[in-house]
Amino acid sequence: MSSWNQPLTIWQKVQEAWNSLIVMKTFLSVSVTAAFRGKNGAKQYNVHVLNAVTRKLCVTFTPRQLQLRDTPTEEAYRQFMASRGLQPQTVPLNHGAKGHWIGNKNAKNILVYYHGGGFFLFGRPQHYQLLAHMLDRLNEAGHDNLAIFFLTYTTTPHAVYPVQLRQSVEALRYILNETGRSPANIFLGGDSAGGNLSIAVLLHLTHPHPEIEPLKISQPLAGVIGCAPWVSYKLDGPSVQENAYKDGLSKEILDRWSDQYLSGKEGDPWSEPAKAPMDWWEEIQAKDILMTAGRDEILLSSIDEFVERFKKVVPNTVYVVAQDETHDSAVYAADVVGYDTQQTQAIVNWLGARL
Repeated sequence: MSSWNQPLTIWQKVQEAWNSLIVMKTFLSVSVTAAFRGKNGAKQYNVHVLNAVTRKLCVTFTPRQLQLRDTPTEEAYRQFMASRGLQPQTVPLNHGAKGHWIGNKNAKNILVYYHGGGFFLFGRPQHYQLLAHMLDRLNEAGHDNLAIFFLTYTTTPHAVYPVQLRQSVEALRYILNETGRSPANIFLGGDSAGGNLSIAVLLHLTHPHPEIEPLKISQPLAGVIGCAPWVSYKLDGPSVQENAYKDGLSKEILDRWSDQYLSGKEGDPWSEPAKAPMDWWEEIQAKDILMTAGRDEILLSSIDEFVERFKKVVPNTVYVVAQDETHDSAVYAADVVGYDTQQTQAIVNWLGARL
């Protein structure tokens, strides 16, 4: 067992308890002041309180405390499958990654999915619940020919860039080479940092990362989804200030997570897709692209700017901005807003039109 995964010492537990009191104080305070939040806060009272507590928690607890409190991605998958009375279907991949099947793994079409969490947080139970909900919605509409291959990648600080991208490429390589799927029947998708990975894998297909084995495909992928994709670590757009008291993220949190991910390296087109020259996207290997964002998230400006330039080169891009939604709310605020958010609906409709 690594020192990171060792149980907390008595003193560290005391510190954790103190930190819990600090977060509880924020909860009690915001529970009162949220009634007077006005237009500066999230539209829904419960979302406003939840996001304020999330921001405080992420900067108060140490990274180690945060991870030790959380359920690892693979264990969350096992629990999710057990809750549905199903056996886990996990596949070991190269470079220490694992893939988890959701739905019928023999389905004609596959969505390779990369979870968000700043490359630091584990895939959450809500990720699996959301994706299963999307499959249910698609099945109800007569589209029962899609399965999801969910990647467990190594989170920071246990590995840093470009390990997570290498593992993401391997998930696609596995589906192509080991299951025999045609690229035309494969979608890539992800939320937040996972949206970053889905776009970076797409870039790797035509402009391989110098440290990652190239992956050539015979024809374009069916499509790529970036849900609130974290495409740039530069946080100087107006939404950072405008949505500072609405969103569950803050500049301090994102700066900490991007620093952990890059680990001293300079950002490049594969770590921050917004840095890729626009002509790199001209021979994009995907038929269609969907990007979504929440109007009330701090990443909105950077997503807006990226998509505006991207669409000039890739006109088969659909961009949906969800009114009154904060960052990745169908995952991180699911207990409050549920799974049927505007962005979820956009993804279900977009997939349904292509299955």
